[in-house]
Amino acid sequence: MSENRIIAELQELNLSYLMLVQKLIAEDRDTAMFRLKIDEDLADLIEGLSAKELTLLARQPHSLLKPSLGPVEQLQAVLGNKRDTGMQQTHLAMLMASV
Repeated sequence: MSENRIIAELQELNLSYLMLVQKLIAEDRDTAMFRLKIDEDLADLIEGLSAKELTLLARQPHSLLKPSLGPVEQLQAVLGNKRDTGMQQTHLAMLMASV
């Protein structure tokens, strides 16, 4: 895959992500802030961005997404547990919320 294609896909992902974040904030601000791990100032800024501003921000050749999966050891422990006790989803949710 060419570098130009990778950058174009990254920009498309950025725009989709920003639009989703804006939608989540509009629908349920407190939950969005918690799930996205953003503060009120950033939520205000993103919520107020126009389509032109969203596009400008998304067109950066860098990812706006930052994985927040927690410490590798903890994630490996949850995912690598061979005894599925039905609690894997709960443990993953707790890990993600604590990061």
